[in-house]
Amino acid sequence: MLSTTSELKIVNWVEYTELLKKLYNEINYKNFDGIVAIGRGGCMIASYLASKLGIPQFYPVFVRHVGRGDDMKIEVHDVGQIGSLKGRLLVVDDWLYEGKAMKYVLNLLPKETILTTMVMYNRKGSDFKPDYVGEYLEADQREVFFPYDILG
Repeated sequence: MLSTTSELKIVNWVEYTELLKKLYNEINYKNFDGIVAIGRGGCMIASYLASKLGIPQFYPVFVRHVGRGDDMKIEVHDVGQIGSLKGRLLVVDDWLYEGKAMKYVLNLLPKETILTTMVMYNRKGSDFKPDYVGEYLEADQREVFFPYDILG
């Protein structure tokens, strides 16, 4: 349970689409052979970018965070064919808190690939520094609620 509203970033569809457009404009003239999406949120971004950049498909990797803080572990449920990808790859996610999932996925990719990383939101003070960031969040913001998240 979150103790203060400053720990939670609530994103509406207008903000989400504006950040997608911003990120697209930043990479529009770069050439990528494929997009790797850290799912589930990265799949929405990858789908949009693949369509706009003319990349025929993207490759989802389903990652789940289990636990919190130093006890947090990464579980990967499906890596698909990312171990055999080649060329210039764009790796995307919607939200980077510390960067554990991003680092984990990057280590699954072949060493000869040329990697570029992108996230929609990045927490200031995170261990990993993506190449492209839509917006930085304050270090105390611990959760992001996206418009596609469903309260249950």
